[in-house]
Amino acid sequence: MALGHLRRLALAAAVACLLLAAIVLVISRPRVARPTTYAGMPVVPAKPAPDALLVDQNGVPAHLIDPAYSLTFLFFGYTHCPDECPLALGSLAKAYRALPPERAARTRVVFVSVDPTRDVPAVMRKYVSAFDPHFVGLTGTNAQLAPVWKAYGVAIERTTRELAHGDAIYAIDATQHVVLIYPPDAPPADLSADAIKLTAPR
Repeated sequence: MALGHLRRLALAAAVACLLLAAIVLVISRPRVARPTTYAGMPVVPAKPAPDALLVDQNGVPAHLIDPAYSLTFLFFGYTHCPDECPLALGSLAKAYRALPPERAARTRVVFVSVDPTRDVPAVMRKYVSAFDPHFVGLTGTNAQLAPVWKAYGVAIERTTRELAHGDAIYAIDATQHVVLIYPPDAPPADLSADAIKLTAPR
């Protein structure tokens, strides 16, 4: 009986050791990060986001890309636009105001004109501030803006007094790459959710 009891104790001890080893293995195993999912359409591979020196709504030279920000939402349009531009900027304004203050501080919203003849700084200032005073409106001469439109694939077609133009919202991350794009009617909740992910401390 004593020998059988000792064997049972030895077996129990062996099982306990195996369970402990399995637990240690699971805890110490390197964790594989799951890919982050976004509401916006991923740009694969991510495209470099060219910078340019333009003029902001206050008439001051300003860069398209500011490395001080972790995220830039970029949209091309014009102040006389009847549909897509106010729709996109309205969504961006709601998304921006929904961000926690520390995330909003890392997020920049830039509106670049495709109609520089009419979109002089004073007009841009009145227009962008109507959506949010933190928004940046950039304009310039046709010669300054044409390379920017080309770099971002913005096709412009003039009709009477309206302009048909590319209407995507671009999300540019901290590495200065376009990583996501959205339609102009993107839900504000989608934009703010992605902004929180892209402005997370690294």
